[in-house]
Amino acid sequence: MKSLKSNLVKSIFTIVYLLFLHAPHATAQDSLYKKIDEIVQGEVKYDLFSGTILVAKEGKIIYAKSFGKSNKEQHINNSPETRYNLSSIQKSFTATLIMQLHQDGLLSIDDPLSKYFPECPFNTADEIKIKNLLNHTSGLGDYRSHERYQEESENYKEIADVLPLIYEIQPEFNPGEKFNYSNTGFLFLKAIIEQVEKKKFAEVLQQRIFDPLNMNSAVMTFGGDLISNKAYGHMLSSASQGFVKAIGEPAAYTGGGMYLSVMDLLKFDQALYTEKPLTEENKEIMWTVAKPSRYYGYGWVVVPFGGTTVIYHNGGSGGFNSEFRRYPEKGYTIIVLSNYEGGASELANKIDCMLLDQPYLITSEAEAYCRRGRMYRMQNEPEVALQSYLSALRLYKQGAVEKSIAKDIENGINSIGYSFVKTDDLLKAIEVFRINTENFPESANAFDSLAEAFLKSGMKDKAITNYEISLELNPNNEKAKEILDKLKN
Repeated sequence: MKSLKSNLVKSIFTIVYLLFLHAPHATAQDSLYKKIDEIVQGEVKYDLFSGTILVAKEGKIIYAKSFGKSNKEQHINNSPETRYNLSSIQKSFTATLIMQLHQDGLLSIDDPLSKYFPECPFNTADEIKIKNLLNHTSGLGDYRSHERYQEESENYKEIADVLPLIYEIQPEFNPGEKFNYSNTGFLFLKAIIEQVEKKKFAEVLQQRIFDPLNMNSAVMTFGGDLISNKAYGHMLSSASQGFVKAIGEPAAYTGGGMYLSVMDLLKFDQALYTEKPLTEENKEIMWTVAKPSRYYGYGWVVVPFGGTTVIYHNGGSGGFNSEFRRYPEKGYTIIVLSNYEGGASELANKIDCMLLDQPYLITSEAEAYCRRGRMYRMQNEPEVALQSYLSALRLYKQGAVEKSIAKDIENGINSIGYSFVKTDDLLKAIEVFRINTENFPESANAFDSLAEAFLKSGMKDKAITNYEISLELNPNNEKAKEILDKLKN
């Protein structure tokens, strides 16, 4: 009873605090609040976002609001206490744990994979270092691509259960040669943590990060556990033309399984400004881009943007999308946790553009149609995607669309045309490409795509005609020149 009362008081305090924080007052912070809210409301208006947003500067909250339902079937609202699945943001926590073990002398990031997995059959097991796993240069791919993974996924209860499947997938290149984002690499890192600590990954995470930082909402689950204040992922449905509850949860072995609230993610963010989790020396190692990657350190993306540096990670799977962005030089933190497929990234992009004085647009109806079209296309539903883009096209023809959105419409329709090319439905592809040539007559790419479809269909004369138009619009189209030379000779 005492615990229940304590939690109730805590929740009420949080709500009162947020209401007080957002009370109208003529300050620079209030101006930022209004600008952020305008961006967010644009997303909410077209049902592109469900979740919680938190924006802070130097740890002080500028904006914290929740929208939508954590569970549409049970009509439960999202709130600041809602726990969201972080998906691949979990990789940043895994990297922090590895660096703690490195810092404590319990392992070295130069240790080879074979030291921990002598049974590993890879011919590069002695060459793959822990640091290669951390920066995705190990040559390993994604265990989820194995043909048996989906069939047997219910049998995987622990991290070690997945290793035999991984051993059947040979590395794609020698360590250090290339950057290739690898869920397999981070699963090995979790298994290494378990070996070194002689505890389950969830226990280590709890003892080394969650408990010391008082991240009371944070929990690691491997599926099926009952969690209070849990958000459920939602996917865009062509049948309902809206978001519905996703089937299943994100795989917990590398990217899924970690649930927490925005407030606790802010605690982790602020701790990283201290030496509580890691020394400055080891944080610098973790946040230094490792070649051949141009932007990835150890479990974190590090890129220049808007005259500053952003250190971040995002995630998306099972109807969730999450963004955790840190701007150490400016003091900003942007956290967007969404239980909508694709719900966080575009919103976070607009917010950081606003904060860093970069151009951005408040979401319009045409942009909303384009975003939905993109999601349907990713779900391999080109016909439904096409209808979304055509709705955006109608607004374009009415003169109510920004130039950047017009380009999104053209590119989206063009991509759908190639979806039909891939399935050898060339007549449909020609029909779709023609939509672009009729509505974007100044686009060399539109005519080039149509010409390619005609050529694949055996309509040589029509292919020549459209390649010639494309070349006239873009005299630097060397590929069109080569094809025309072959067709005419």
